[in-house]
Amino acid sequence: MNKNKKRRGFTLVELLVVLLILGVLVGLAVPRYMESQKAARARTFAANVRQIISALEAYRMDNITALGPQYPNDLGQLRTKYFTQEPINPYTGTSMLTATTSTSSAGITYQKTATSYTLKVTQSDIDDVDNSATTTTLCTAIPTMLPTAACR
Repeated sequence: MNKNKKRRGFTLVELLVVLLILGVLVGLAVPRYMESQKAARARTFAANVRQIISALEAYRMDNITALGPQYPNDLGQLRTKYFTQEPINPYTGTSMLTATTSTSSAGITYQKTATSYTLKVTQSDIDDVDNSATTTTLCTAIPTMLPTAACR
């Protein structure tokens, strides 16, 4: 063995600098990733609501009777004919066509009268870190008017 030959490798300081740089990069990237996930869930939820509104109007056009256009009794009637794939709630992973709105998720309440319907879309504050558990009505769609901006 040659005593003059230097050992090759990284020093402890070099390794710590690399770990510090990686830590800073991860610290910058993770919050942006989490925000983009939150925005993607909100966009998916809004798109699913628009699909449900379109399916309700298609159902009404297909079911014109002597009493006028009819809406379905519940959203489950839209399943087979108006959706090739059921809209899935991105917050809970369940179907948006079931009329269950829990306190810890986003959901839809559907109410039908003889010739109209009200589709109320609510979302609990599930993405908030302080767990304040507030519920916000995102939109209410009534067939005689255009849905509010949050539904579109």
